[in-house]
Amino acid sequence: MNSPLAPSSGCEFCNEFAGGSANSFAARYGYELESRLILEESDLRLLPSLGQIVPGYLLLVPNQHCRALADMSLNELNDLETLKMYVIGHLYPTYGDYLFFEHGARTSDSGGCGITHAHLHAVPFPGDKDPVEKLKQSFPFDEVSNLPELKRIQIEKPYLYYEAVHGKRYVFYPPFVPSQYIRRLLAQALGIEAWDWRQSGREENLLTTFTRTSQLLAGMPQ
Repeated sequence: MNSPLAPSSGCEFCNEFAGGSANSFAARYGYELESRLILEESDLRLLPSLGQIVPGYLLLVPNQHCRALADMSLNELNDLETLKMYVIGHLYPTYGDYLFFEHGARTSDSGGCGITHAHLHAVPFPGDKDPVEKLKQSFPFDEVSNLPELKRIQIEKPYLYYEAVHGKRYVFYPPFVPSQYIRRLLAQALGIEAWDWRQSGREENLLTTFTRTSQLLAGMPQ
């Protein structure tokens, strides 16, 4: 396993988790919301995503700085799988089906959103608009059955992890991923123009997602 990167003030998430102000969340919400942490479990955090696209859009993020989910240990990936299934099971009655994705940016020049701290996107999405077939037609891929299998296939290059609404999971191998590529696909599928989280300002949807999911998960054992 690749060694986790040391926490750095240059990392958006590391700075945010340390209570700093040099991050996008603090710039947008620091004057009204001290933290966007919904829950913390097994050294993992659940947060509402900046640039919601749809209400209920969440991120699952490890506290420890590593570049991609595939760099996490097998135990950590098992914890992430458990937390993911628990959280989404409790949110389904409110938000419906979710899809999940991660851009595993193994190097600084492999594209992506520019944040080199692993994070799994969780997006409520209608199954009939899921762009998974477009991905399958565009890139070579492996099928996997769970997140820990990212260790089994021993990924050594940039990848896209994608769990479709129907539940099948894929690891795609694009040579380069344009910034926020999956976010663009999802927004296009829904007919939404605003896909760039960096262009988002203060979002009422983020505050609503934070409040609602915090209430729905308030009884989760810590």
